[in-house]
This record gives sequence, structure tokens and C-alpha cells, in this order.
Amino acid sequence: MTKRHKPLTDKEVQAAKPGTNMRDGGGLFLRVTSKGGKSWVFRFTSPAGDMAGKGREMGLGSYPAVSLSGARDAATKARASVIAGADPIADQTTKRVETVEGATAKAEAPNLGFYADKVFLPDRLKEFSNAAHRQQWVATFTTHFAPLRPKKLADVTKKDVLGVIKPLWAEKYETASRSLGRLERLFDHAAQNFAFEGENPALMRHFNTILIRPKTMKKGHHAAIPHREIAPFIAALQARQGDSLTALLVEFIARIACRTGEARFAVWSEIDLKERLWTIPKERMKAKKGHVVPLTPRMVEILQEAEARNPLAGELARQTDFVFATGRGKPLSEMAGLMMLRRMKEYEDFTIHGLRATFKSWAMSQTEFPRELIEEALAHSLNAVEAAYARVSAVERRRALMQAWETHLNGESPAGATVLPFKATAAQP
Repeated sequence: MTKRHKPLTDKEVQAAKPGTNMRDGGGLFLRVTSKGGKSWVFRFTSPAGDMAGKGREMGLGSYPAVSLSGARDAATKARASVIAGADPIADQTTKRVETVEGATAKAEAPNLGFYADKVFLPDRLKEFSNAAHRQQWVATFTTHFAPLRPKKLADVTKKDVLGVIKPLWAEKYETASRSLGRLERLFDHAAQNFAFEGENPALMRHFNTILIRPKTMKKGHHAAIPHREIAPFIAALQARQGDSLTALLVEFIARIACRTGEARFAVWSEIDLKERLWTIPKERMKAKKGHVVPLTPRMVEILQEAEARNPLAGELARQTDFVFATGRGKPLSEMAGLMMLRRMKEYEDFTIHGLRATFKSWAMSQTEFPRELIEEALAHSLNAVEAAYARVSAVERRRALMQAWETHLNGESPAGATVLPFKATAAQP
């Protein structure tokens, strides 16, 4: 249901609730899915072609990748097409075809690099609000498929694809699998834009007896360090922190039991060291709901150490935003933590995300903290009954939980009635 008729503000867009449909004016709407995803839509009545007189919706991209002002600019251009008697969706399709035809005129047919950069990715990246996802898609075609970029689409064969993907498959299965899927989508896109004819050379079924899932890759949950072995892992991390910012980041993730992206992209404006709180905005949370983390003494120490290591130390460092910043002011890479585990031979089969399972296993089996509190600490979505329990975020109650977890990570004896004594016969995850 449309909520209002006056123009939207940036704050209203940021605060838009799941399931709403907000009107900015002139046919521009902000649509918010039930899970909180936001996208811009331009509604109009087509004045031309087979769709003349029919209502249509034109996607203008997702928010915040496309800002309010950017969406208004796009809607203005689309509206101008309608006023001129044209269908902007048909115009968009025509321009894509013209782009491909222009390449055809110059070089008989577009090569893979041209099509990826100029046609496919501009369309595809509008769907992602997460900068890391956009970076991964770009890297697929600029890095992983670099040998295929000079080849014309029509000349890329199954053998070419296999030659590039097979070495990557053996070294980085997940990356290779996702990259092959993205290449398959590119050829589907090209076929629908009349830039490619024939069978898609990147279909997974072409390689399903050659490219098999490595035996060490098990389907299901992320490999987690047993909670009885987590203290030695933390000690091993701390031994590496003299020259490794990544080791600091991984310890921070382990102590908070947060997701990698939530910590990698942490900025100083989210941190309140005086109140010992870290407020993660909903845009970076999987459930699209803001999350407040109570900071323990060791978490604060890690933050202070990360600040001290910034080339621009002190207040100037905080102005560069990222807490765990490289020398260039960029966040550490998504794979940095996992690669560190690979170098720590005792822990090479575990994952960073698995640290969340380690925390949950310890909290559920070794403490008397309520399940709802543990789930809230993990920022999991709660059912109706649990949500009623947690309608006011129990930050201070979670502070006690995180302090108990810190004690366990430090290898110290549990203190207080809320932590159960360890049982030698307890099952391990």
C-alpha cells in the first residue's frame, strides 16, 4: 500500500520498513521486500509498441547502490522518454542491442571482456547493495577469467572454460564454483541480447564428471573449532599479532561471534568506547536489523591496538573510518582471515564463520544463559515468542554473557553461577 504522496527524504529511505512501498512522486517508488531489501521502481503507462496503454514497471537499481538523488535522475530520464512517446524499457533494450552492435561494427563481434565490462556487469551490479558482492563479480571477469577476455564470445569453447576453471577448482573450490556460475549467466545474458548464439559453454553439466566437489569440502555447516580447543587457538592468534592486523581482526570476530563482513567493514563512527558499545547498522546485518554489541575489556584492547596501528593514528585515524584498515585505508580482504587459518596448520580445516558455532556450542552446553539471549548475541532472527521476550534489546544481560565467553577464551576458570562446570564426558561439536 502506498504510504504518502510528498517527496521522500534520505532519512525516510534509510528507515523504510520491510514490506512497504513508498512513493517519491512522478512515478518513482521505493519498494522494500519483507526481508528489508530496497529497490527503486519507475511506474508508467507505455505510450508505444505492443504495450501501449498498459502499466509497466522499470527497475532503476537497488538502494543504497543507487541513492535517492540517483533514482530521481534515472526516473526523470525515463519520464522524458514517456513524454516523448517512447517506452523507456524498450529504449533500454534497444541501447543494449546498439552497444553490442557497435562492438560488432568495430570488431565483427564483442569479446568477452568488452561484453562483461560494458553490457553484463552494469546490468548485474545494480542488483547488489553490498560493495563486497559487486567487487567479487567484477573480479570474476577481470581476474579469474582474464585469459578469456580477448576472445570473442562466439569463439569461447567448453575446453577454454575448463582450461581456466580447472586449476582454480583445485585451489579454491568455492571461488571457482561461483565464478563458473557467473560466466554461465553472462552467456545467457548475451544470448538474450543477440550477442551470442549456440550452446552456453559454461553450463555446469558440461563438467559435472570432471569438476567434482573436493572430498575435504563437506556440505552442511561451517567447520567449527570445538569449544574446549578455542582457548589455545586464541593464544596462537595472539602470538601472531605482533605483525598481523588480520590476527587482531580474527580474534575480534571470535570474541564477538559476529560475521566476517560485520567486522571487516566496521567504522569508528559505530564504536562508543566510553559506553563500550558497537552499533552495527542494519544495512550490514544479514537480518537487515541493527545490532548492538557490548564490548568486553579485551575487545576494547583490540580496537585500541587497531587504532594505534593505523598509519594516521589518533583522531585522524578515526576520520579514515575503517577500524581494521590497511595502509591504504581499505578494509582487510574477505579471504584474509581464512588464509590465516590455512597458515595455522592445526586449524587449516576450520573456518572463520565456524567461530559462531563454537560460541553457540559453548553457550548452550556450558552455561545457563537463556537460549533467547544466546540467539540475540548471534543476531539471529527470533520467532514470535522469542521476539516478544527480546523486544527491548537485552544489551546489559548480553554483556554478562560475552564476559563469560571472554573468560573462557582466555583459558581462565569460569566464575559466577551462570556458567556450568565443564564435564569431561561432554560431547564436542
